[in-house]
Amino acid sequence: MRHVIFALAALLLWSPANASERDDIKQAYARLAPSVAALYSLSDGGNISFLCSATAVDREGDSLVLLTAYHCVKRGVSYLVNFGDNQFHPVRVWQLPSYEVNAVKHPRAYGQPQADMALFLMDNGGDDKPLIPMAESSIVETGSSLAMVGLPLGLAKISYEGSVAGYFDRPGSDEDGYVLLQIFGAPGSSGSAVLDIASGEIIGVLVQARGRTGLPVIFATPIDYIKYLIPVPTGQEAGEDEPEGEVDPGFPEQDK
Repeated sequence: MRHVIFALAALLLWSPANASERDDIKQAYARLAPSVAALYSLSDGGNISFLCSATAVDREGDSLVLLTAYHCVKRGVSYLVNFGDNQFHPVRVWQLPSYEVNAVKHPRAYGQPQADMALFLMDNGGDDKPLIPMAESSIVETGSSLAMVGLPLGLAKISYEGSVAGYFDRPGSDEDGYVLLQIFGAPGSSGSAVLDIASGEIIGVLVQARGRTGLPVIFATPIDYIKYLIPVPTGQEAGEDEPEGEVDPGFPEQDK
């Protein structure tokens, strides 16, 4: 009799709606994976180091636009990406938070949150990479299903799902308005695009976690904060010759 009850309970839990939701998540993974790349730094000495995850989101002329986290940007290095095809492609920093490009001309306004977000350009190739659209707003209903594909620890592309846990409502805080996620994250996940499964659009960029015990709170920069980015002048490194504009690695103790 007990086995019959368990079987009935399993039937009640399973429904075409559940199956449809799983199919949506699988389809989201399939859409994301080809667009996700590992971002590497290349030093003058030829050393290649894994940095973060990046996602193809747009095209600027003949160049492919890649979205990642700002704290993945380093000084004095070149950059490469690998989409999992064992080929390295050179990329360059294109847009950064305005106050990091030139803190004198574009000082961060009082109470303005940090925009832990960056855009890179891949000038050669990338025509075959599908683009993942960015939402106009990061605000979706709390509990909404999310999908991400990233490269935790730089080992391999990993797909994981989660949901919107809430929003960080702290005016004046560096992270005011950030999306709070209930999702997996590990070093190397930084820069991963957070995809709202219902719309198929990117609502944020995973950037950090907090919490030493239990489930950590995962933060994502809202996609809206792309409004704070401006192009980096050609031939000028971000923060160059600016007293307060030096590129900062972001959240060294909390980054993902």
